[in-house]
Amino acid sequence: MVQNEIKPFRVLSLDGGGMRGLYTASVLSTLAQRFSPSNQLDIGKGFNLIAGTSTGGILACALAAGVPIERVIDLYRNEGPAIFRDPVPKKFTAKLKWALRNLRKPANSNELLRNALRAIFKSETVGSVYERRKIGLCITSLDLATHKSRVFKTAHDPQRNADDGRTLEDVCIATSAAPIVLPVGSIANPHIQNQVSHYVDGGLWANNPVLVALVEALHITEADRPVEIVSIGTCPPPSGGALLPSEAKRGLLEWNFGIRALELSMDGQASGHQFMADFLIQHFHRCGRQISLLRLDQSAPSSEQASHLGLDCASARAQSTLIELGNSDALMIFGRTLKENDSYQALRHIFSEMPILHSKEIVP
Repeated sequence: MVQNEIKPFRVLSLDGGGMRGLYTASVLSTLAQRFSPSNQLDIGKGFNLIAGTSTGGILACALAAGVPIERVIDLYRNEGPAIFRDPVPKKFTAKLKWALRNLRKPANSNELLRNALRAIFKSETVGSVYERRKIGLCITSLDLATHKSRVFKTAHDPQRNADDGRTLEDVCIATSAAPIVLPVGSIANPHIQNQVSHYVDGGLWANNPVLVALVEALHITEADRPVEIVSIGTCPPPSGGALLPSEAKRGLLEWNFGIRALELSMDGQASGHQFMADFLIQHFHRCGRQISLLRLDQSAPSSEQASHLGLDCASARAQSTLIELGNSDALMIFGRTLKENDSYQALRHIFSEMPILHSKEIVP
């Protein structure tokens, strides 16, 4: 790097997608292993800011806290089946029984998720993790009391420190509270004693948090500092359909008792927000601002693979598929980082400059 060259402000944006977050963790794990075969990279330290939604929010908090990526993968593999113990069945009759069984309650409890998060993060707060690691966080959620979007933030902007007293455990519960699948995220209000606030999944408004990441980066960086954003999805199954006019009147069954509508919203946001971010960045380029956005390519699962994937699918077959797809995509991406004049070269610089994860950096 030229002595006077300004180091880029680097941002990682992580999509939501329930159990499909295992794919994202697999991509990051394989890339880290390829760039540093004999050492464990501190992936979080490769970025100045990490934005995450839902399962991506959990992964974002883990990376910011210095949790080894292998431990995150173990969280999905070991705890996933228990957390999502009552997934939406595929067969019609079983689906009806599932709907009746969960008519007045979410399909799963979040107590096991809480316990798993507590084991990883202990008592770490938003304030303490930033003080310890100096990695910014933006974690999306939705305030049920006001129906307004909510972004939990570290004090990377010193004037915005209202979330310092929140635990990472609570933030993760709030961002991942997917309606129908998990309960509303009820978490302590650090500003009012004995007051509880209620949140639902950030995927309802920003399943792909790339716009949150872009806006925050623009807010806290100088005008002459380059911004590099890496955006990673959760490998959603192929979507879309061909409807006849007679099939347009969909009811509860066709919408999979609300789950399919939730997935449609999440997929639509992921593509729409990515398009808007790309469009805005082109505008900033014309104004002389150096901003780059790299959305990592994702393989389209085959029809057989897709039949095992879902927000709440944690079977051994689903896990194996997600890990294999993540590993395969990461190897392809790594190969592209070695090519000249390829957009993925930026990723090579990011991973090559990552420090090694030392034990003193892990959650105390």
